[in-house]
Amino acid sequence: MKSLYEALGATPNKIDYRWKNANVSSCLEFEFEGATWFSVKAHGVHSLFDDTGKRRFWGQRLVKDWGPKLADFFEFKLEMVDKDGETLIPPPAYLFAPFYIDQDGSWQNTWVSFRRDFYLQGSPITLADYHSGIRPDGYYAAKAELTKEKLVLASLETAIETLRQAMSQIVEIEGSTPIYDLQEFARECDDLVAESERLLVLQAAHRRTVSDLHEESHLVRAEAVLLKSTLNEMRGEFELASSLPRQVECPTCGHEYQNSLAERFALIEDEGVLSKALIDAQSKLERLIEKERAERSKLDAIGASLARVQKILEVRKQSLSLNDVLVAAGKTEAAKLLRGSLNEKIVAADVSRSRTDSLRTSMKEFTDKTRTSEIMKFYRTRLSMYSQKLDVHLDDPEKQSIASINVARGSEGPRALLAYYYAFLHTKIEFTTNVRFPVVIDAPNQQGQDKVHLPQMVEFIFDHAPDNSQTIVAIEDASELNIEGVIIANYGEAKRQVLRQKEFDRVQAFFDPFLQKILAME
Repeated sequence: MKSLYEALGATPNKIDYRWKNANVSSCLEFEFEGATWFSVKAHGVHSLFDDTGKRRFWGQRLVKDWGPKLADFFEFKLEMVDKDGETLIPPPAYLFAPFYIDQDGSWQNTWVSFRRDFYLQGSPITLADYHSGIRPDGYYAAKAELTKEKLVLASLETAIETLRQAMSQIVEIEGSTPIYDLQEFARECDDLVAESERLLVLQAAHRRTVSDLHEESHLVRAEAVLLKSTLNEMRGEFELASSLPRQVECPTCGHEYQNSLAERFALIEDEGVLSKALIDAQSKLERLIEKERAERSKLDAIGASLARVQKILEVRKQSLSLNDVLVAAGKTEAAKLLRGSLNEKIVAADVSRSRTDSLRTSMKEFTDKTRTSEIMKFYRTRLSMYSQKLDVHLDDPEKQSIASINVARGSEGPRALLAYYYAFLHTKIEFTTNVRFPVVIDAPNQQGQDKVHLPQMVEFIFDHAPDNSQTIVAIEDASELNIEGVIIANYGEAKRQVLRQKEFDRVQAFFDPFLQKILAME
C-alpha cells in the first residue's frame, strides 16, 4: 500500500527496516488521459515511461528534479514559499494528499499522510484551501509572486532610507566645497589596485577548483563506464547460467556440477550492487558537472568585475586633474549623485508597491466570499451526513473547519476521521477540476472497531466512494466481507513477507527494459 504513491515520489510515514534493507524497486502502471504510463522507482531514481518504453523524464531529488516535472505532467500548479523566501513547487505528496489515508498517522489526525514531505510552513491550511477549491491555482501563483515582490520592496525601502540619511549628513557638512588633495586621489587609486589584486587571487583559486572538479568528473565518468561494462558481463553470465540445465557436466573431467538457484541469485545480488554503484556514480557525475558549472559562473563574474576595475584604473591614470577630483568629490556633486540614485529607488519602489497592490487584488478575486460560503456549506452538509452514517457524534456541524476535525477518544475517532476524509474528497471533486487519483486507504480497523462498526466502515468506504474513482483498501481479514462489485485479493507469502519468490523471474523480465534505460541514462 505504501509503495503505490511512493512509486510516484511521495514518502511514507514509516517504512519497515526489512523493506528498506531489501532495497526494493517499484513500478506503478497507471492510466492517465487515455494512455498507459509506468512510474518506476529504482536505485534512488524516479522515472516515468510511456507505453512504448520511452523514458519521458526522471529525477533524483523530489523538490528540485522529480517534483516539478511530475507537477507539470499532472498540471499541478500549487506554489509555496520555503523558510528562505524562495518560491517552489512542493513535493509530489502535496498532490496526492487527499487521496491517501495512511495507517501510521492518518487515523490520529488530518493532513499527516506524508508527514515527512509536508515540511513547508502552513501545509495543513494550504492543502485544505487548495484541494477544496477555496483558493485555486491562481491564488497561490499570485501569493508566491507577492512574497517575492515584498522582498524586493523591502530592499528598495531600506536603500531609500540609507540614501536619505547620507544626504542629510552631506547637508550638515560646513562650507560649500570640501578640500581634497592629490594624496587622497592616490589613496583611492591604491584601493582600486588592492581590489584588483584581491580579485586576481580569487580568480586563481576558482580556476584551481574548476580544474579539480573537471579532473574528478573525468575519473567518475571513467568509473561509470567500467561499472557498466562489468554489469553487462555479469548479465551475460546470469543468462548463460539460466539457460543451462540443473546438472552441468565439466567438459574436461566429466564431473557433474549443480547449477543451483542460490548461485543464480548470488549473481543477481552482485548485479544489484553494481547497478547501485553505477547509479551512484552517474548521480555523482551530475553533481560534479553542476558544481563545475557553478564555479565557472563565479569565475566569469570575477572576470567581469576585474575588467571593470582595470578599466577604471586606466581612466584614473589618464586623468589626474585636481579640478576633476575636487568636482567629483565636492558636496554639490555628491548630493546630485545621491539625489539621482534616490529618485531612481523611489520610482522603483512605487512600481513595486503598485505591483504588490495588484497581486493582493488578484488574491482577493480568487477568494470570492460567495464561492467560499458555497464550498463550506457543501462540505459541512456532507460531513454531518457521513458522521451520522458512521455513528459519530459531531459538535456544532455548522462550525466545523475544513482543515481539521475534533476527534473523539476511542473507536469513534477513526470513524470521525473517515467521515472528514470522504466529506473533503466529495467537496474537492465538486468544486475543482484537478486530477483525481485513486483513493488508497490503509487499515481502517483502528482503535478496536467492533463487529458492527468495522463492517459499517468498510461498506461506507465503497458505497460512498466518489464516482469513477478507483478505491483500494488494505484490511487484515476480509473473509466476512461480501460487498458487491469489490474484488478481494490476498497478499503475503508468509509472516512478514509480501514479495513472492516464485514471481521473481517474471517481475525481473518486466523490470529489465526499464532498468536498462535507467542505467544507460536514456
